[in-house]
Amino acid sequence: VVPLAIIYPLVGASLIAATLISIAAFLPLWKLTLNAPQYPNGVRLTAYGSRMEGDLHEINALNHYVGIPRIDPASIVELRLFPFVIAGLVALLLVGAVFARRRWQRGLIALATWGLPLGFLADLQWWLYRYGHDLHEDAPIRLDPFTPRVLGSTRIVNFDSDAAVTGGFWMLIAAAVIVTVGPWTVRFVRDSWNNTGEASTSPANSARVAVLAFSLLAGAAALSPRAALA
Repeated sequence: VVPLAIIYPLVGASLIAATLISIAAFLPLWKLTLNAPQYPNGVRLTAYGSRMEGDLHEINALNHYVGIPRIDPASIVELRLFPFVIAGLVALLLVGAVFARRRWQRGLIALATWGLPLGFLADLQWWLYRYGHDLHEDAPIRLDPFTPRVLGSTRIVNFDSDAAVTGGFWMLIAAAVIVTVGPWTVRFVRDSWNNTGEASTSPANSARVAVLAFSLLAGAAALSPRAALA
C-alpha cells in the first residue's frame, strides 16, 4: 500500500501537468521570422500543434523562386494527429495519477510527457531539413541544399531566418518538469518542514504544504510563456 503522503504529490503533479498541456494545445509553439531588405517588417510563420498561421502565402511565393517545396498544412499528418496526442497524454496523466504507483510506471509517464515537446522540435527540424534538401531543379533560382535551424538564425540567400519556441512550448516543458520533479520537491519541502519540529505529521498539514509547493511550481510555469514571448 502506497502511503497517502506519497499519493497526494503524485496526483497533484499529474493534475497540474494535464492542465498545462491542455492549455498549451491552444497556444503557439514555435515561430519563424524571415528578415530581408525588401521586407522591413519581416515575413512571419507561427506554428500551433494543429495549424499554422501567418504569412504562409508570401512564404510559399518566395519558396517557389528558389525551388523549396510548398508548405501545405493540410498535407502534414502531424498537425492532424496533434489533438489525439494531446488527448492521449492528458488521459495518461489522469489515469496515472490514480493507478501509477510503481516507480517504473511513473518514469514511463514522465518520459511520455517529455516526449511531446522534444518530439515536436525533432519532427519540426526533420521537416525543415526536407524543405532545404528536396529542391526543385527547375526553379528560377538554384540553391545548394541547406538545413534551416529549428532554433536560432539561418542565412538563406539574402534572408535571415530567425526561429524560436514560444509560450505553448514552454508550458509543455513546465508540465514535464512538474511530472518529473514535482512530487519529489513536495516531499522534500514537507519533510524539511516536519524536521523543524514546528509542524505535525498529520495529513492535513501535509496537504497544506503540498498545496503551497505546487502553487509555487504552477506560478513559475505560468510565468514562463510570458518570458518566452517577451
